[in-house]
Amino acid sequence: MNPKCISIVGGGSYQWTFGFVRQFIESRHLVGADIRLMDVDAEALDLVGRACSRFNASRGEPIRLTMGTDLDASLDGADFVLVAITTGGLEAMSHDLKIPEHYGIRHTVGDTVGPGGWSRAARNIPVFADIARRMTERCPSAWFINFTNPLTVLTRVPHREHGVRTIGMCPGVEHQARVMSRLAGASDDAPVDYVCTGIDHGSWFTRLECDGIDVIERLKEMGFYRSDDQLPFESTTDDPHVDLFANRAVFALWREYGYLPSISDRHHVENHPFFVSGDGELSYGIQRTSTDERDEWRHISRGVVERYLDGDETALTEGGHGDDPVCAVIEALGGHRTFVWGTNYRNVGQIPGAPPDAVVETRCRFDRDGVHPDVSPMPDVLKAVTFPHIYRQEAIVDVVLRGDFDQFVAVVLSDPLCSHLGIDQCREMMRRMLLATRKWIANPRLLPATNTEKLI
Repeated sequence: MNPKCISIVGGGSYQWTFGFVRQFIESRHLVGADIRLMDVDAEALDLVGRACSRFNASRGEPIRLTMGTDLDASLDGADFVLVAITTGGLEAMSHDLKIPEHYGIRHTVGDTVGPGGWSRAARNIPVFADIARRMTERCPSAWFINFTNPLTVLTRVPHREHGVRTIGMCPGVEHQARVMSRLAGASDDAPVDYVCTGIDHGSWFTRLECDGIDVIERLKEMGFYRSDDQLPFESTTDDPHVDLFANRAVFALWREYGYLPSISDRHHVENHPFFVSGDGELSYGIQRTSTDERDEWRHISRGVVERYLDGDETALTEGGHGDDPVCAVIEALGGHRTFVWGTNYRNVGQIPGAPPDAVVETRCRFDRDGVHPDVSPMPDVLKAVTFPHIYRQEAIVDVVLRGDFDQFVAVVLSDPLCSHLGIDQCREMMRRMLLATRKWIANPRLLPATNTEKLI
């Protein structure tokens, strides 16, 4: 298959789209391709679209670029559908973070697990199901490539509900492999080789090698295999050891579980209540990111696009997650190369014992024949941590689409971050969160009854 049409849903994203389109423009395999940007935010779409058009023109217009707010038109005949959206935006996400704080849950990110992650899932799952349904009518052979969190849950939806081939891409594992390798003394450009097993924002390395170095053993020799919270957490140096500051909790988890987490602190700690539940200071130098900070990142990303439109070519070296290798994945699936990347994909046996077709995170190889996950067995101690999350992620899809408030609370109540709450506290927390975000909830049965006797 030679990719001829790529639709980007969320095409007005300041952090993703410009980088994606630049990759497509510079690809010799996508010359003549039809790239469609679709977004419900017409203002953002116009700004990003003009920047992409300017770059396309500067390279001789190798692609055909169109913009629009009609989802169906964007999907018609597409070979690949890229989705980078957030239903409700930062307005909704502020409730995901602030309301759990009143119940002793201090989300560091709040987009994957815990009450914040499940609330976010409730807003996005129906949107993903709708996109997938439309794809079965308008581009039934297309690949769905997801960049939206909660990544594992949302990557599950299109295939589970409508049989659409789906991939979830997150840069975290590859970045963490590079960070740990650099910390162990490997050169920046040396290829990394690893086995990771788990779910997005909750996976683990069982092997990591780079530049002839057994990275895990080297880090152990260097004294990072420890959980005493004594590693430094501030630095102004450019030394590669600065990378340890975002991984102090990671090293503690490695010491206690015996396996090195394959993403940094701020995401992985949300799988473990002893880091982020309760009162007092967060240990291990763990940093939280507020919605104000994220709004600032958004403004910075928008500023990069605006600077480029004003003629500042240095802006091309900056900006968001748009450098994720989506073009390499598309080229590989189109038969032009082979590519390997840490990927979220349905379980076809890569993690023995995990539910079939549940989305898991391992390294995968892409080529003209599809996606080929590396066999990545999960040690028993990690199954005890990870498998309950997989079952929750499987359950939440059905609950959000067809269930009710009581069933939603049951899933959240089983989450480790809520283990310190009483039943009445968990129900009240979710009542507040769902009512605060009700205008983005598609299934009205998820909303709590107004009769307080049914709520407690």
